Amino acid sequence: MKIFQGILATDTSLLTACGGETAAAPDPDLDVGDQSPVDAREESIVGNALTPAQANTALALIDGICADTWCSGDYDFGFQDLICSRAAETCTLTLQLFPRGDEASAQQSYWRSCETSGFEGYGSLVDRATDGYESLNDDYYDALTVCTTRLVSRLP
Repeated sequence: MKIFQGILATDTSLLTACGGETAAAPDPDLDVGDQSPVDAREESIVGNALTPAQANTALALIDGICADTWCSGDYDFGFQDLICSRAAETCTLTLQLFPRGDEASAQQSYWRSCETSGFEGYGSLVDRATDGYESLNDDYYDALTVCTTRLVSRLP
C-alpha cells in the first residue's frame, strides 16, 4: 500500500477540493465518504485499536469474501487500510475502486471509505473458531455489504 508519508491534512475543505464532493449517508450508523489515503493516515496517527497484523488479517478476510460477493460487478476493489477506534466504536475501511472494462476507464480509480458503527476492534470484526479458523464476523460483513453497495451506486 502506498500512502503519502509526511503529509498530514487537517483542513477537510482542502481534502474535499482535491478529492471531490463528500455525500452524506442516509443511515446514521454508516458513513460512506470520498476519503483519500491521506485521511486514513491522519486517523492512524491518532491511534488504531488494531495491531498491524490484525488489520492485515481482517483486510485479507474482507478481500477473500469480496471475490464471491461485492467484487463480481463493474468494479474491482482494493482494500487498503482498516482503522478502528474503541472509544468511538467505529471502524473505517479505506478502499480503492477500479472500473472494469475498456482501457480508458481502467486507468481511473476512486478512493472511498466505509465507516461502520458498533465495531471497536478485532474481536468485533473477526470470529475465531476453537480450531483457530478465522472468518469475518456476520454483522461486520452485513455492514460492509450495505456500504459497498452504496459506494458503487454513487460512483459517476
